[in-house]
Amino acid sequence: MKKADGAAPETVIRVTPEMAANARAGLSTAAAPKTIDAVAIGSPHLSLAEFDMLERLIAGRRLGVPIYACTGRHALSGLEQVGRRKALEASGVVIVADTCVVVTPIMPVLSNGVLMTNSGKFAHYAPGNTGYSVLYASLADCVESAVLGKPRFTDIAA
Repeated sequence: MKKADGAAPETVIRVTPEMAANARAGLSTAAAPKTIDAVAIGSPHLSLAEFDMLERLIAGRRLGVPIYACTGRHALSGLEQVGRRKALEASGVVIVADTCVVVTPIMPVLSNGVLMTNSGKFAHYAPGNTGYSVLYASLADCVESAVLGKPRFTDIAA
């Protein structure tokens, strides 16, 4: 393995599934919940390419709990120009433009609410700013969990 300038790196860290699982556990504050109340993605804001991936993962299904998809007005404009926003919202996606769920009170106030996210920023700030406990996961697992309304982890070792 070489750096861009051709030199060997000082250190190589090989990430194992166990390391990834430990990192996920470190960002999660919810203690083995049976259900989730919402999913929040988009920190940093979702791009059009990330909306493409979101749509592929949803695959025309209806979500059991909302996915709050935070994005910028430029991406939102692109979605609206080709009619994609309506289809996303019809599936249960709540599009949030130019802000995010951890700085603006967008999600319902719930005691013991559980938020699933693929964002380290959301995982860090959500408990204090929203009152929701957090499960950290991949985008694919966030979408599957939103469809089911309960946590589903499939991508790395538990």
